[in-house]
Amino acid sequence: MTLKYNIDNINVGKNGEYFYVNDYIPASKTSLKYVAAPDAVKYSRLILRYKKADNTAITFFTRLLSNIIHNYFYFYDLILPVPSSSSYLDYYPNNIVCLYLSAFGIINTLRSAVVCDRGHKPGHIAGIITKKRGSKYICVKDKYDFKSKNIIVFDDIITTGTTFNCIRELLLKRGANSVIGLFLGRTRCDFLFQQEDF
Repeated sequence: MTLKYNIDNINVGKNGEYFYVNDYIPASKTSLKYVAAPDAVKYSRLILRYKKADNTAITFFTRLLSNIIHNYFYFYDLILPVPSSSSYLDYYPNNIVCLYLSAFGIINTLRSAVVCDRGHKPGHIAGIITKKRGSKYICVKDKYDFKSKNIIVFDDIITTGTTFNCIRELLLKRGANSVIGLFLGRTRCDFLFQQEDF
């Protein structure tokens, strides 16, 4: 890997409700405008490799998250992957990373505690209205006890935050002590409602 990230690279979003490593720039939006941010473009390409289940990218992010959790979130009890969209089928990198972190003794996970009855698209593709409608299909399984637990909700990208907020509210209603989000990237806000062409 040519990119070097360490635990100092973590960014705080929305009053400490979630944390992310770097900005995510969708492949269709990389242009001359972002030549000044080559690190973000390079990092975004690494996330795309991760989304395609590239083993090197999965290993890289597992190590990075291991360091971040060990140094900042060591007192958290669980890490739960956001449910996959239907396009990932059974091989979903977020599940794999959470299982690795659990196997290494970093943090426990419950792979299928949060489920989505229907597939969903990322916020920067679906749009905010469609995303809000799709979040009603997300649920937390009753067989798990979340009372007094400190929980990390993990996903590769946060865009609008709709899915994360839905899961967060469900877990807090089930008695979780605290719920934070941990994301590999945050979609640049100027892509959400962009009017201009580059």
